[in-house]
Formats: sequence, C-alpha cells, structure tokens
Amino acid sequence: MEIAVEVTFPSASQARAAVKALIPDNVNLPEGLTLSMFFRGKTVHVAIGSRLSMMATAASTLDEILEHISVSRQVMAQG
Repeated sequence: MEIAVEVTFPSASQARAAVKALIPDNVNLPEGLTLSMFFRGKTVHVAIGSRLSMMATAASTLDEILEHISVSRQVMAQG
C-alpha cells in the first residue's frame, strides 16, 4: 500500500525549510514502512509505503507528518 500527499507552500524556500525540518524526525522507521519526502518548487511531496498489516501505522505516521507540516506553515506565516 502507498499513500501520497502533496502540500503547497507560498514559496519554494518555505517548502524546502519544511522538508529540512521534518527529515530528522523520520529516521529509524519500523520494519515494513517506507517514507519518501522531498520538495519540488513550492510543493512538498510525501509518500508512505507499508505492508497491508501496517496500515494503521502508516496512517498514524502520515497524520504526524501532516501535523508537523501544519505547524511549520503557521510558524513561517508568523515570521
């Protein structure tokens, strides 16, 4: 199973900053879970792959990533 999400930021520099901030949090994933995260232009691309038996873990991981992206957008909007 693979879940892919794209989130657009106001600028490419903000998208890059969001990815750089999230990368350290997404190491040492559980076995059977894969994560790809990168930015292209103003868009952050996130893809999570998992075995069907780990769907709940994949959904939880995606929820956490989206929450962190939301926080980073709020922080950047204040700056």
